Amino acid sequence: MRAAATAVGVAALLVAGSGVAVAVRGLPEPAAAAPPPAASPAASAAAVPVPVEVPLPSPGTPVAAPAPPAVRALAGLAVPDLVVRADRSLSEAQVRRLRRLEGVTALAVLDPAAVRVGGAQARLAGVDPSQFRAFTPQETAASDPVWEAVARGELVPTHGLASVAELPLGRDVAVQGRGERARERVGALAAFGVPAVDAVLDRAGAASYGAVRNGSVLLAAPERDVEDLTAAVRAVVGEQAEVVSLRPVRIEVPEDRPRTYRELYVQSATYCPGMRWQLLAAVGQVESGHGKNLGPSSAGALGPMQFLPSTWASYGVDGDGDGDADINDPYDAVPAAALYLCRYGGGGSGQALYDAVYAYNHLDSYVQTVLDLADRYE
Repeated sequence: MRAAATAVGVAALLVAGSGVAVAVRGLPEPAAAAPPPAASPAASAAAVPVPVEVPLPSPGTPVAAPAPPAVRALAGLAVPDLVVRADRSLSEAQVRRLRRLEGVTALAVLDPAAVRVGGAQARLAGVDPSQFRAFTPQETAASDPVWEAVARGELVPTHGLASVAELPLGRDVAVQGRGERARERVGALAAFGVPAVDAVLDRAGAASYGAVRNGSVLLAAPERDVEDLTAAVRAVVGEQAEVVSLRPVRIEVPEDRPRTYRELYVQSATYCPGMRWQLLAAVGQVESGHGKNLGPSSAGALGPMQFLPSTWASYGVDGDGDGDADINDPYDAVPAAALYLCRYGGGGSGQALYDAVYAYNHLDSYVQTVLDLADRYE
């Protein structure tokens, strides 16, 4: 896809199972879904008769609308610094101690389970939607319909899992885990940007599939040294748990300035643990032909990696240390693309990698083109 159809400019599309598309940065507000048809007289007649003695409301009495599921408003974003994975449940006391560690600003508990969704292997996480949403990328975190779907007890898979398993939005799908088999409604699709999470349910729903209570914990402590934080966490959870750093590598201006796009892709990929430089090269080729077409695109995207200015305001970086984050400067744009893709899982593989590229441009054909190109680079 050339600059006429931007990638990061359209960010990620989060779709609520109610049939209403949730617009995110760079997308026009879609038309509201049509209201459901009223019940027919025949259907009403078939219902159990209601006693006529039921009193009518007093004139002027307001009719209360049904209360939406309780999901707390997003108070802020939390980029995960560490993930703790335990073989068995962490105790509530251990979770409280982790929460009170010096420098910890946010914590989310996950209940993991290995399941099959629609015939595909998936890593399910039972979550408190009010708590977990802050640890997801900005577009996902800000989408109330996504988290309301989780609060209603509906399944929310990633775009990658939905593509692999051909999961129908708004329909029931088979879920099986640890002897339990049931059907769950796919309430929304979203990108979580958290390792080993392909789908989420509320914690009660995940428990029915054998999820490990308090089996994983995400922590954010942006001002604390990650090695000191790891040692402090290890003192709480002991040797029973794996403690993994998720903190992105900070950009440092290299002494030797890259002379080619290839060198710049290789250097920028080092800012995301696990990322292949070929992924950045494929995105750069599709978006601008490695800087040959800087736009603007029909959507207003600019630069070698085709960011919308509104998206650049959140994700742009100064990659060469000249004091300016320039959307048209490859020394800034390519590292910014690496960090953007990393936030959505670009350092992973399989479904996580699909989700990262899908976040860049929400078209399956775009994802397949980029991934095919990445495999052809050497």
